[in-house]
Amino acid sequence: MTVTTASPPASPPPPPARLDWRRATLVARVVETPRVTSLFFEVPDWPGHRAGQHVDVRLTAEDGYQVERSYSIASAPEEARVTLTVERLDDGEVSPYLTDELRVGEPLELRGPIGGYFVWDDALREPALLVGGGSGVVPLMAMIRHRAARGLMVPTRLLYSVRSPEDAIYHAELERLAAATTGLEVVYTYTRSAPDGWTGYHRRLDAAMLTEVCWPVARAPLAFICGPTRFVETAADGLRGLGYAAARIKTERFGAADEEATLDGNAAAGALHTVFGREMTLAVATCDACGAADDIGGLVAYMRAPGTVLRCRSCANVLLRVVHGRGRYWIDLRGVRSLRIDD
Repeated sequence: MTVTTASPPASPPPPPARLDWRRATLVARVVETPRVTSLFFEVPDWPGHRAGQHVDVRLTAEDGYQVERSYSIASAPEEARVTLTVERLDDGEVSPYLTDELRVGEPLELRGPIGGYFVWDDALREPALLVGGGSGVVPLMAMIRHRAARGLMVPTRLLYSVRSPEDAIYHAELERLAAATTGLEVVYTYTRSAPDGWTGYHRRLDAAMLTEVCWPVARAPLAFICGPTRFVETAADGLRGLGYAAARIKTERFGAADEEATLDGNAAAGALHTVFGREMTLAVATCDACGAADDIGGLVAYMRAPGTVLRCRSCANVLLRVVHGRGRYWIDLRGVRSLRIDD
């Protein structure tokens, strides 16, 4: 395997090379829906983040048992506090504690910001298509809030799939922002129950819906899709079928920690940052089997204890494995022909 570095055009400064665990204090909480709560944290010496990035949260029990989970940052980079919007999973180890037990004034540990693949770029001038399923709207909301805080006029369209009006996160804020003349459009589709008199979409996301909502390919739009694996795959396949180039489709999948769900390389961003001492999701890995080159953030990830497997999106060859245990990381790069890391 060969490793090369290159210097791209000027861009926002990268996050610090070292990802340290920080003490964050809960200062406020807002119930968004019956199952979703936004948590507002003060984080001393927070280095700042980019819209779309996430953090790792670590809880430690009295007997020393630790558990970690990743959560997207909901706040815009311009905001002083770090906001996490958390959906309560009944069988979860972390989310019930965050939504039901953590009290204002109490601390927890987090590290970040993490990730560079699924982020809003202020240099974006082409239309943006944001597609969110359920709590997948959270990183997209960070992008929308950042866009509003900066007064950006990039044409932006959010397609938000949600079970019912009661499950719609940020509904009032989205309506307010969409009502302003800033080029933001919000389109809802309700998969179970819809409001009385609703004349909009009332079904699961499909190719026909994407055809009607998405920006024309001729305008070179950039798409961000976030949600459960099946939802993301449906949306991404639909956009590719409409002629969207793969490089113009950014995806972020999520699943329960004990599921063997298909995720994106961005899910391994924290581990890779720890191993390499830098943000790695935009590094380009060339598959040793088929020669396809892709950003690490765009690879197919499988989170299986005790580590993570990243496969080539073209031929499914295993490019790399990352294993964490006993305070150490092991990384296997035998499936990578070359790795290009931009400065």
